[in-house]
Amino acid sequence: MRFFFKFLLFLLIILTSVIIFLSYVGFETDRFDALIKKKSNSLNNNVKIEFNKTRSYLNIRNLKILIKLKNPKIVIRNKEINLSKLNFLLSLKSFYSSDFILEKANIGFQENDIKDLTKITNIFLPKIINKQLKKVFEKGDLTGEFIIPFNPDGTVSKSYTFNGKINNAYIN
Repeated sequence: MRFFFKFLLFLLIILTSVIIFLSYVGFETDRFDALIKKKSNSLNNNVKIEFNKTRSYLNIRNLKILIKLKNPKIVIRNKEINLSKLNFLLSLKSFYSSDFILEKANIGFQENDIKDLTKITNIFLPKIINKQLKKVFEKGDLTGEFIIPFNPDGTVSKSYTFNGKINNAYIN
């Protein structure tokens, strides 16, 4: 009985150590890179996501997995936009159910030319509106963060947020 108790205590200590390690340090891998690139790049032919490796963390309190991409950038029609971060929040529950796996995407960028905004809107907005945007934003630097939540069916939720600032700008 004493051996069994010591064995259970040892397993509990090991399990707790692994959970703490995965929560704070995480693990780096390139095993999922091809899958992430394939899935994300299949959504739009004009937009490609580039990155080096991924680091995954466990959020045990909310039963989520946070995946951070290293050195992310978005290539839109052969024009690069460097990102400061590109993180995905996944639900652990979705791994054993049929729910959509992605809950939220967090896209951060620093010191990009404000004209990069028109590179992105060129894909989603009509050309007439995009030409007007190019006239409005003449120069400046854009820093900010998009938080894009997803619905359970995989569509983008309408409650996305943007926090950012524009520096040294000239706007008509």
